[in-house]
Amino acid sequence: MFSTQTLGGMSRFLSVVFCVLTLVVVSSASAQTPSEKIFPDSTKGFLAIRNLKELGEQWSKTQVGTLLNDPMMEAFKKDLRKQLNDRMEESFGLTLDGIEQLPSGEVAVGMIAIPNQVPGYVFTMDITDRRKEAEDYLKRLTEKLIGVGVKQTTEQYKEQEIVILAFPERSLSTKETPKPKPQPTTESIDRFAYYFIKDNHLIVSDQKELLKLIADRISNPSGKSLADVEDYQVVLKRCLDDMPKDSEPLIRWYLEPLNYGESIRVLIRGSVAEKRKNKPSVFTILKQQGFDAVQGIGGVVSVKAEEKETVCRVFVYAKKPYKLAMQMFVFPDATNFTLPHWMPSDLARCTVLFVDPLAIFDHFGTLFDALVMQGETGAWNDIIKGIEVDPYGPQINIREEILVNLGQRVLSMSKYALPITPTSESIVVAVELKEGKDQNMIKALKKLFENDHEMQPIKHRSYILWQRVPAEEVIQPFAGPSGVPSLVSTASTTGVRTNAKTVQVATSSQETDPPPVFPDGAVTVAKGCLFVSTNGEYLKTILDRLDSEQKSTIKNVPEYKEIDTIFAGMGMTDKPHFLQFFSRTDKTLQPTYELVRQGKMPQSQAILSKIINALFVPEEEEGIRPQSFDGKNLPEFDKVSRYFGPSGFYGISEENGYFFKGFLLEKKDEDKIGPNRKIE
Repeated sequence: MFSTQTLGGMSRFLSVVFCVLTLVVVSSASAQTPSEKIFPDSTKGFLAIRNLKELGEQWSKTQVGTLLNDPMMEAFKKDLRKQLNDRMEESFGLTLDGIEQLPSGEVAVGMIAIPNQVPGYVFTMDITDRRKEAEDYLKRLTEKLIGVGVKQTTEQYKEQEIVILAFPERSLSTKETPKPKPQPTTESIDRFAYYFIKDNHLIVSDQKELLKLIADRISNPSGKSLADVEDYQVVLKRCLDDMPKDSEPLIRWYLEPLNYGESIRVLIRGSVAEKRKNKPSVFTILKQQGFDAVQGIGGVVSVKAEEKETVCRVFVYAKKPYKLAMQMFVFPDATNFTLPHWMPSDLARCTVLFVDPLAIFDHFGTLFDALVMQGETGAWNDIIKGIEVDPYGPQINIREEILVNLGQRVLSMSKYALPITPTSESIVVAVELKEGKDQNMIKALKKLFENDHEMQPIKHRSYILWQRVPAEEVIQPFAGPSGVPSLVSTASTTGVRTNAKTVQVATSSQETDPPPVFPDGAVTVAKGCLFVSTNGEYLKTILDRLDSEQKSTIKNVPEYKEIDTIFAGMGMTDKPHFLQFFSRTDKTLQPTYELVRQGKMPQSQAILSKIINALFVPEEEEGIRPQSFDGKNLPEFDKVSRYFGPSGFYGISEENGYFFKGFLLEKKDEDKIGPNRKIE
């Protein structure tokens, strides 16, 4: 949904946030104005840390904090710190090494987008009683950067001095052994950084006018602030209301998702911006499709609190009524979250989710037309109609022969095969069927796939799996015999035949076809569920468990029982909600960890790996990039797995949005025995 350039732009904000969160400082708390009162109401993305010293102290008490202080992590921690230091310097010219000792209170970073002005980032730091240290730091920093080709100038603003740094293209300021470089010319300047000390705050920005705005607001906060924005108030209040009385979060964050994304798009420069200037952005399209109902997303985070390692609360503020594609997001609250016996004990994570399949299907079409078909109205309906009437297709009514059979409860689970590779993850999703609809769905699958060259029926026990079996050569005149672009097809055709016309799905026959999404995928119906898996062989192992009661099941694992007990203590056993998630973070993190050690992390398809890629991969690079930091110094995962405990979160549908609460627990001694312990 988001372009590479947009994600790259977001990565600058995320990298700064990540860098700030890794600081370990020695400071004292001070009275201060909350940062949301300093930042204006035009702030589209915001994160504030109440006190870095307290965060460092609390973090060091967690098991992950203890791990980072373990001598076996020293070499890797040094490498990681350098990467974060370089990234921070690239974004703002600051360094972790230099600013660790500066803040005495709150630290905040935000993206500000004022109409008719270039959006930009602002970083603020409370330096009460440390102004002299901040001035000395800026002096040392500018001397270092000047030595590697950065041009320094100053400008007076209200009897104080703004330090202006002009960075040349691909500045070498992050190199370990800097060499003198010529001062940049106007044409060679890549970006600017502006520094200003106002009262008890150090302000850093990539836009001079934004720096001045924040400086003025510190001394005289006139006009509306972020704290005055209704969306921000609603989001923060919902999260704070769930916290224990008299407690205060260490971290607060907020995002206007579509406005933030649009601001990032404005920052895209050069040929990319030129290519897109006459096309509506994805964010404009999403607004037109009703997603502007999501007015704000934000939350609070506590560390080593409430008898947990971390606790996070998130609220998605989405006012009803919804329109167009936004109407897909119907999550019925329910109370049936008991896991079935066939979910094995060795899972990395499992989820129970309640959705409305017909709402998703009925309201997906306009989004497909706008995003995929570039505004060709009715294309989705043509495709669906073509599937039903095309003599070359399966002639099936997707809604009335498939969707109407589906219930609302969806079970998802995943595990990782060893040794770890970029494709180690196997996922199985089971959608419960309405009572008595098994045979209807079996007939529908046969009708859908029986003429598909790459989906073959395979009998396993008493079940028929439709599994992808790649053909040596498949020549197909259309996107697939089903009449829709196949998730597994490798054919290079781009048309979808309907009763009236051929709809072009791909943009060019010269483009390289993407690999199948699920190259080993399989689908079947069993025991009242539609099973869909990314790996047919793994699905067979699940089917083997269906016919008899199992003791070796995830719901009997101590970690799951612990999470389930906490859910019960929160009242979630009887309180309706739509989502419940469990994860053994040691198993969930292992693939990313091992791929980092192997230098193959950029190839991973895991969400966590993609986030790390966004933080560390230069945005101008495309394709599979080299890993940007060396993980060879990481110890073997078996030595660190004992530091990662189980986690869980739940989601509730509310009148004006969705509330989520998640937590990470300490790994108890009985959980550290390993995967071969006996499950009673």
